[in-house]
Amino acid sequence: MRKWDRIIALCLALGLLLTGCGDRVGDESEDVYVDSVGELAGMNGFAGVQNRFAGMVEPQATLKVNPEQGRTVKTTLVEEGQSVQEGDPLFVYDTEEIQFTLEQAQLEIEQLDNSISTYYSEIAALEEEKKSASEDNQLQYTIEIQNRLASIKQAEYDKKVKQTEMDKQKNQMENDTVYSTMTGVVQSIDETVLDGDTTDMYGQEKTYITLMASGEYRIKAKINEQNVHQITPGSAVLVRSRVFEDQTWTGVISEIDTSQTEDNVNGMYYGMSNTDASQTSSSYAFYIVLDSYDGLILGQHVYVELLSESAGEDLLAIPSAYLMQEGDQWYVWADRDGKLEKRAVTLGTYYEVEDTYEILSGLTPEDYIASPREGLSEGQTTTRNMMQTSPEDQGGMMP
Repeated sequence: MRKWDRIIALCLALGLLLTGCGDRVGDESEDVYVDSVGELAGMNGFAGVQNRFAGMVEPQATLKVNPEQGRTVKTTLVEEGQSVQEGDPLFVYDTEEIQFTLEQAQLEIEQLDNSISTYYSEIAALEEEKKSASEDNQLQYTIEIQNRLASIKQAEYDKKVKQTEMDKQKNQMENDTVYSTMTGVVQSIDETVLDGDTTDMYGQEKTYITLMASGEYRIKAKINEQNVHQITPGSAVLVRSRVFEDQTWTGVISEIDTSQTEDNVNGMYYGMSNTDASQTSSSYAFYIVLDSYDGLILGQHVYVELLSESAGEDLLAIPSAYLMQEGDQWYVWADRDGKLEKRAVTLGTYYEVEDTYEILSGLTPEDYIASPREGLSEGQTTTRNMMQTSPEDQGGMMP
C-alpha cells in the first residue's frame, strides 16, 4: 500500500486513541488501546518508504550578489522570479552622498593648493629678508624657511591622498549600477541585507540577490548527521515527484557538503526532559546529478530515495511519537498477554522525512504498542485497535 494509505491508517488509529482516552487518562481500570507494530512500520500491506529524504531542484550554478561595503542601494531593478540576461542591471547605488563628498574633497584640494602657493610666497620673502639680516638672525631665517618647506611637503602629501579618494569616488559615481554576470532567474531578494542584517540565525552570511543559472539542474537534499554515513559520492539514487509518485528520475550523489551545517531541534518525545529536547543535531546538504532532467522545473520539491541492495526490503521503523526516553535508554509501552508493560528498545537509523526510527531490538512486527501519555502504568489491560485488528483477532469470521 502506498504512503497515503499508511497516513490514513495512522490518522484513524490516532483518532480512536484520542476518542478512547479523552476521559480515561489516569484511570487504570480502563483498557489501553494498542496499535500493530507491523502496520505502524509500513509492513503487512502498509508499504512505507525508508531511506527517503526531502530535496529540491536547483541550478548547477548560482550567483550571489551583495552591495559593496559602505555603499547604499537606491533602487532594485529586478523582482523575484524574473528572468535576466548577462549584462542586465540588477540594482543602482545611491550616489547623492558621494557627489557631496566629491564636492567637499575638491574644495579641500583647492585649499591645499592655496596653502602651498602661500608657503612658496613666504619662502621667497624670507630668503630675500635673510640677505640683509644680521649674522645673529641668519639661523632663525633658515629655520623659518625649513618649516615652510616641511609644510609644503605635508600639504602635497595630503593633496595626493585626497586626490586618490576622489578618484575612487569618481569611479563609484561612474559605476553606480550593478549588472548580472550570468543568464538565469532571480531566485530570491533579501531586503533585510540593506538594513545591515547581514547574517542569519546560524551565523551564515545572507545574500541580497541570488540568481539561478539557466541550463542543467541538480537536486539539493538534506540529510541528518545520524544518517550521513548512509551516503557516499557515486551512490545511486531515485528521485521521485511529490505530486505524481510514479514519475521518477535516476542519478548519483555528486557531492556531500559537510563544510556548512544547519542545526535542527528535534521534537520533544514523551518522557524527555527539556534538556534532552533542546539538544540539536546537524544536517548536511548533498547534491545529485541526474541522467535526465525532462519534466523537472526549478524550485520543484522532490523525494530522494537511496538505491541499494536493501532497497525495497521491509524495515521495522515506528513513528517517533511512540517512543519514550529515560537517560540513554529508549522505551515503548507494549502489550504482553493483554497487559501493558514498559519495554526497552534499541534504535537504529532515524528517517527524517517519515519521522520514524528503525527498531533494532525489542519489538517485532507482531507486537502491539500504545501511544505514550500520562497515567499509563504496567499491568493495565490492553485492547487492540479495532481499525488494525484482523477479523480472526476480533473473534469474528472472514466475510
